[in-house]
Amino acid sequence: MRGLVFALPFTLSILAQPLAAEVGIAKILAPWEANGQLFQVAVDRLQFIGTFEGIMYIESGDGLLDAALFTCPSTQLIHILSNEMQGHGYCTIESPAGDYVYAEFNCNGQPGSCKGSFTLTGGTGKLTGITGESAMIVRTALSGTSIDQTSGGTVSAAKGLAIWPEMRFEVPGGNPRFGMLGTGPDSADQADETGKPGASNPSNDLGESANPVDP
Repeated sequence: MRGLVFALPFTLSILAQPLAAEVGIAKILAPWEANGQLFQVAVDRLQFIGTFEGIMYIESGDGLLDAALFTCPSTQLIHILSNEMQGHGYCTIESPAGDYVYAEFNCNGQPGSCKGSFTLTGGTGKLTGITGESAMIVRTALSGTSIDQTSGGTVSAAKGLAIWPEMRFEVPGGNPRFGMLGTGPDSADQADETGKPGASNPSNDLGESANPVDP
């Protein structure tokens, strides 16, 4: 009986521990198209209001978010005289499995090139509770404007590429073998060194930094 009494607090402390989390790093590339309207909001200032849509590709070619679709309603403020701009928006990302990730971004730069931060704020399904962040680079290759004959408004359209060079993420309770965002950039090197992928680290499906942690 005494042994049971002593064991009970220890058992309860184990049950109280939070679930292990899947952590990792992935590089993501995404061609996009944007459509919206351009408004003159000051003598030397324009504002774009519209959506960016595209497809995410994980550099390693696998993971739940490889070939994920994203839509980002956003605004951009363009300063004509200084040729500077600021962008802000939110993104809804749909994985091929039907799970969703939500994010927010901010960037600054010049028309055609914007750099800033991208933060994951949550998800659904297997991505519930996901958090993460990365620097973000947005490049514009083609753009144009036209006058809508019906509304008289200025319609703006553009195409380009978004790059997340190092997306660091964490999924509470995730299986480190599952590959939420894809394998890390160093996983292939690990396989060459050991001769067997994952021989030195059972969680290397997500790269060097993808280890289950017990906060």
